[in-house]
Amino acid sequence: MEVMGLCAICGKSAKLYTCPICGKLVCGECMDHRKGMCVRCARGRGSPAGEPGGPGTYK
Repeated sequence: MEVMGLCAICGKSAKLYTCPICGKLVCGECMDHRKGMCVRCARGRGSPAGEPGGPGTYK
């Protein structure tokens, strides 16, 4: 199933992918397909993983 809409990073109307780290819907240009996450999370920005109890942390 394809999801179309506005990218949460660049605002472009395109087919969207969900970042498994932050949950944002992003276009193919803003998705780092090699790393499997959006470009912001791939650069270490915008990721809630470092927050206590956030995704990717142990409780």
